Amino acid sequence: MGPYALGELHDYQKKIVDKLLKMLDPGPLDPDQKSGMISLPTGSGKTRVAVQGLVDAMREGVLDGGILWVADRDELCEQAVESWRQVWANKGIKTRPLRISRMWGNQPAPLPISDLHVVVASIQKLHSKFSNKDPRCDFLRDFNLVVFDEAHRSIAPTFTSVRAEIGLAGDTDQFLLGLTATPYRGFNEEQTRWLTNRYGRNRLDRGVFESDDGNAVIRELQRKQVLARASHATIEGGSLGLTSDEVKETERTRWLPQSVENRLAGDPERTDRIIRAYQELVSDKDPDCPTLIFATSVDHAVTIAGALDTMGVRARAVSSSTDMTTRRRVVDEFRNGDIKALVNYAVFREGFDAPKTRAIIVARPVYSPNLYFQMIGRGLRGIKNGGNDRCLILNVQDNIENFERKLAFTELDWLWDGG
Repeated sequence: MGPYALGELHDYQKKIVDKLLKMLDPGPLDPDQKSGMISLPTGSGKTRVAVQGLVDAMREGVLDGGILWVADRDELCEQAVESWRQVWANKGIKTRPLRISRMWGNQPAPLPISDLHVVVASIQKLHSKFSNKDPRCDFLRDFNLVVFDEAHRSIAPTFTSVRAEIGLAGDTDQFLLGLTATPYRGFNEEQTRWLTNRYGRNRLDRGVFESDDGNAVIRELQRKQVLARASHATIEGGSLGLTSDEVKETERTRWLPQSVENRLAGDPERTDRIIRAYQELVSDKDPDCPTLIFATSVDHAVTIAGALDTMGVRARAVSSSTDMTTRRRVVDEFRNGDIKALVNYAVFREGFDAPKTRAIIVARPVYSPNLYFQMIGRGLRGIKNGGNDRCLILNVQDNIENFERKLAFTELDWLWDGG
């Protein structure tokens, strides 16, 4: 289908495309650099810049054959397919078709072709096929380029196994590209070095902004209206202490156990305060404000959505147990404005695109800066990227008496631009 109208790339995106083309087609005096990583904040167009850079490389004859695009969620896979379709319709080679194959869920293994071919696959599907020695996937090993979306996950064992099966474990003629909005896994320096090393210590986004500091990049993109400014308020949460078994679990994993989140979710007074805050700070001021709410559990999501419905706010709850067809329909209704409040549990951290989202309620305790930015990034797309000037972020401030980690939002004073 086509043509599809696309806006021009921003200056920083054009610089990244130039660096990607240079990686794919180095000059005679350049090092043989076959790996690279693009790290851009959520909402600033990392998928678009990567796809357009690769389409430019195809059009210029730098890149031919197959591209394997790997993600770990169905939504991310579908988002990639849509981006490829849009960019190719607008920027592709007019005399040559591009085949885009889906390979996740119940999709069958695609058939190999000799022309331009992009296979978008889930890491789970690839791992299953390679583990079972499915010969129908052997042709993927001959592809010229492998792209790992959400590259910060690629040090996990499943990704490591798939990398080895594809042939990326040692010397290879394949190119490797990683995309991430969160290049560092928490504050673990060893994992950070490991991740950077996996992509040749080659950050293609380095040097394209006024500063390479991550916080400064976000502030620059906010000034340029690529990202929205963030207003901030807190909602009083629950207060509880960990049991001895829960303390042992936190010492082993460093994360809050699910049992604690379930207790918070079952606190009716906490839930009432969340609903009142939505009414007073969001719906009373703007009844049509598209709001994304991150609940504390599946049941908590259903409870909040039901309460909002009784208030006359059209709301729906979605979780990983919601079937994909229903989930897509609900998301489309939210994007179209038919649903005003979309309440989810552990679903829309990645691969969810609703640029007009103007309010976000983080109603679950989040201690990872990476995870937190993925969540609020759903509302931080700015005017120049089809979003808004400002997004309201409401954070529930729970008090876990014997858990020492700080909630992620409490360390982000630099981000909030009140008013």
